[in-house]
Amino acid sequence: MLPVGCPDATPERLARGRRATGDTCRYTLINREHTNDDEAPCPCADPLLDSDDPLDAVAAVALGSETSGPAARFFQRESRQTIARLRETYGTWAEISALDHNGLAAALDDVCVRKGISENRVTRLESLLDAVVGTDYTDGVTLCGFSNVQYETYADFLATLPGVTEADAWWLVQTAFDKPVWPADPQIDELLGALGLLDPAAVENPPVRHSGLEEELTDRLIAPLYRALATHAVTAGTDACGETCEIRKFLLTHRLREQQAGCDGPTVVDLFAGAGGLSCGLRQAGYDIQWAIDIEPDAVATYRLNHPEIPHENVVCGDVREVSVADRIREAVSQPDILVGGPPCQSLSQAGYRSRRASDDDYSILNDDRTTLYTRYVNVVSEVRPKAIVMENVEGMVNEVGNTGVRVIDWVREDLAALDETGTGYYVDFRVQDMSELGVPQQRDRVLLVGVRKDLAENSNEVTDILDGLAINKDAPSIQQGLSGLSRLRRGEGGRVLAETTQGNRSKYVITNDLETGTRLQFNHQARDHPMSKDQILFDEALSPGDTGWDVKYGGDGEYAEYIEYDVGTAEKPRFKDKYRMLEWDEPSPTIVAHLAKDANAYVLPDYYEHARHDPDRADKRRNRGITPREAARLQSFPDDYIFLGPFTSWFRQIGNAVPPIAGRRLGEAVSNIVLEPKETANHTESGQQIAEAISDD
Repeated sequence: MLPVGCPDATPERLARGRRATGDTCRYTLINREHTNDDEAPCPCADPLLDSDDPLDAVAAVALGSETSGPAARFFQRESRQTIARLRETYGTWAEISALDHNGLAAALDDVCVRKGISENRVTRLESLLDAVVGTDYTDGVTLCGFSNVQYETYADFLATLPGVTEADAWWLVQTAFDKPVWPADPQIDELLGALGLLDPAAVENPPVRHSGLEEELTDRLIAPLYRALATHAVTAGTDACGETCEIRKFLLTHRLREQQAGCDGPTVVDLFAGAGGLSCGLRQAGYDIQWAIDIEPDAVATYRLNHPEIPHENVVCGDVREVSVADRIREAVSQPDILVGGPPCQSLSQAGYRSRRASDDDYSILNDDRTTLYTRYVNVVSEVRPKAIVMENVEGMVNEVGNTGVRVIDWVREDLAALDETGTGYYVDFRVQDMSELGVPQQRDRVLLVGVRKDLAENSNEVTDILDGLAINKDAPSIQQGLSGLSRLRRGEGGRVLAETTQGNRSKYVITNDLETGTRLQFNHQARDHPMSKDQILFDEALSPGDTGWDVKYGGDGEYAEYIEYDVGTAEKPRFKDKYRMLEWDEPSPTIVAHLAKDANAYVLPDYYEHARHDPDRADKRRNRGITPREAARLQSFPDDYIFLGPFTSWFRQIGNAVPPIAGRRLGEAVSNIVLEPKETANHTESGQQIAEAISDD
């Protein structure tokens, strides 16, 4: 059931020449097949798509059946088709109005989709045309060039026309005259309440128009958003319609149900939570995440959206150095079973170290306050005494800092060992773990530290056994397996939401980890344009799968060496060689990093139909481009319904800084025997909760 009333195709909109892309339908923005073809038909197939007069839409309402609200008008195709045929067959409205009553009746009977137009509708259209002729707002039998008046004047006039209610009038002001108004409608209002965009009072006693929403939304956003919500409200209902509902995460009522359902797994607190990769994996392993904190607003917004089971107030956006973390945790959960987290690692990563040294010769990792952020984690451990702890960090944590003889991991272990003096210590061990051995299609070495409270374990061997048992295979999934099922985009294609998937079988990696479960859409799947001709030459001609910038400079005949304008060292002594790099479909990905926010030149994906599945007819060098955020998320093992919020560059930062959910799940499964104590399941309240409760709880 595709809606009519295309917001990009109103006569007023078209007359002002605002078709910047040449598209005639807002739906083309999520249907990639139409975005690059100006001649493609509107997928909505609105009969009035090419209308040149707002009177067409007004007449269609007058001929349509009565509705409970404006939302249903988006699905009255027959009356619009009748008007479209009438105009095509009998000419302008001036010519149509010249017909006498019997002539108009015969004309309508001739073009009506269903034969046998009622006398009442003939009279209604005749009276409408008389009213249009008599109005002072336009000249002649037309509603084009309506006088420059207030929006209320439009609605007041339209509501006087036969067959047009006050609610219809406001709908026509938006959909026929392209004015940024938000008509009230019982179905849309109920959905807005479920989304938390309308106060419950406004849902129960709605005005004819929601001026407050008009003030908060960009004018050009109102019409497509209104139609999208109307479509969902009419076709799928006004509340979460099950686990396949694509907007369920945005509904407060869904969040309330998730929170009321509860979880009987071990309780978790996540410090330095980021976008929630570790929590996502632990949730998959059956854990009950109860509290989290991070300093990045976009990451916190993403975490809250994708973890509806956690009340909004229990996902804190703040600095652990300024928030009374232990007190806040105790308010949410008396004593967590497991405390997890990954203190910011930029100071310990090779890229971060090079960056800081480049601008400050006196820079020292040991004096960087981010290096000792782990102490906040240890302080919380000492105060809340969880049964187990898990810390994740970059490999630099176990390396000697310069020639100091110091390793940050030793500081961490010493501080944790000091807790023995307080009477409750921990057996602790760590590993440098390649995430590909856990089933992630990415070579990503990370330090995993696990601790178990000494009253719950015989000795440190139990912790060692947990870490030794993490790796499941040495044969990591490849990039091709990791990206199975995602659309093969060209440069510049994609967007926040794509309504399409590829055909064919899915890889074992996708199926085993349920990555496609829960959505038929593709979120955050947007490819960079790569407008620089230098980059396009490198991507399309100089680089082959597995090549780096160093290979272009020194590995061949030097034909494209001039395009490598940064220091890759010498032929004998390479350095920074992978600033440009083309990936290999049949190998795991290199480490997904937050630097992808700046550029994706080190993650150039070669054309699938040239290098993965040989198909010369479909091969296109425009698919040689940097990976998309969705592809990065797949290589990090995030499920496809995990939606990243914020701007495009922030998506990459959140994904690159995250712990792969598969790693979180494996860790959760490994420590479950230590922390697992069944709890009483929270009482489940029936889902028929009032919207007001959802808002008060969340």
